[in-house]
Amino acid sequence: MLKLAVKKNTKTTSTTTTPAKATTPAAKLVNATEYVVVDYPKNLETITSKQYTMRIGASDCTGVDISVNDQPWQPCRWANGYWWFDWTNYTTGTHQLVARMHKRNGEYLISKRRRCKAS
Repeated sequence: MLKLAVKKNTKTTSTTTTPAKATTPAAKLVNATEYVVVDYPKNLETITSKQYTMRIGASDCTGVDISVNDQPWQPCRWANGYWWFDWTNYTTGTHQLVARMHKRNGEYLISKRRRCKAS
C-alpha cells in the first residue's frame, strides 16, 4: 500500500559555504506503520445514488478530513473503527478524493488520490 506523507512543520537547513547556496528541506523518516487510505469508494467506482458514505482507514490519530476535487477540507466522523464522510448533492462526472490524517504530534499524512465517477 503506497502512502504519501506531508508534514506541517518542515524545518529547513542552510549551508553557509557560499552565500548563493539555497536552503534545502531537512530529510525526515516516516513511520511505516502510519497510514491513511480512502477505502470506499474504490478507485474508478461508479456511484449511482444521491448519497454516498465514504470510508477512510487510518492508523492511530486525532482526526481525519477529506477533500473532494481539491475543495476545502471537510471533517470526518469516527465510528466502528473507521472514519466516515457522508457525501451528498454531488454532480455527475469524475471526482477526486484525498484524505488527511491528523497525527498526535501535530503533523499529518495525506492519502493517495482516489478517483470515482458519479452518474
